[in-house]
Amino acid sequence: MARVICITSGKGGVGKTTVTANLGTALALSGSRVCLIDADFGLRNLDIPLGLSNRVNYHISDLLTGRCALQQVIVRDKRISTLFFISCSNDVMHQDDPQAFREVVQLIGLDYDYVLIDSPAGIENGFWNTALAADEAIVVTTPHRTSLQDADRVIGLLENMIPAPPQLIINMADAQGARSATVKMEAIIDILNIGVIGVIHSDVEVIRSVHKGIPIALDPEFESGQRFRHIAHNVAKNQQEPFISLQSRTHRRFFSLPQRMF
Repeated sequence: MARVICITSGKGGVGKTTVTANLGTALALSGSRVCLIDADFGLRNLDIPLGLSNRVNYHISDLLTGRCALQQVIVRDKRISTLFFISCSNDVMHQDDPQAFREVVQLIGLDYDYVLIDSPAGIENGFWNTALAADEAIVVTTPHRTSLQDADRVIGLLENMIPAPPQLIINMADAQGARSATVKMEAIIDILNIGVIGVIHSDVEVIRSVHKGIPIALDPEFESGQRFRHIAHNVAKNQQEPFISLQSRTHRRFFSLPQRMF
């Protein structure tokens, strides 16, 4: 039976979907069978960083309503044979039945080591769906005060819903912004008071990788790729070891796009 982990955040725009795609990729690279579920009904976009948009024929909504079989809704990744993806539709009506969603997730989990659910941001219906279906939770935040406030609220809810204590990934850890709007790393840990399993810095190569549909976790030559693999190692081992930077060749440009796109 899979470890079912919902990846959530208090607010949008913190990179939660990119984190889900890369963490799932890194876990699959280690040999685990991983299924990623996009549960953000109405705003689905997990297919974009995975580069699987053109391969989606059915959605989890089709499975919930009996319009297709389980195997028809599963998309195998193009690069890693142990990574799979399930999309959701733009129709929000199917996020209103937590029990049905949980039962489908449990059915999916029979064939995998990990099921990662990309949860909608905030605490609307979609959040409750994913939290009730999960055994564990990872909260993604940035160092901005508004993001931390919202993350703190979500953490309080998760602690009452999921037996395992939620864990934290700090994204865009060195994001530029007004000094009054951001919080130092030590203060973040004190404010949220949960275990940190990884830190991802602002990195233009991550942005390029999303546009190309090639998760940066595939390439350990980039420090961000190393960091996502380290987070996957922490998840697999149930530990919170800090990342030790190796020399990375950030000048490599496998993910480069025309500068006019930025």
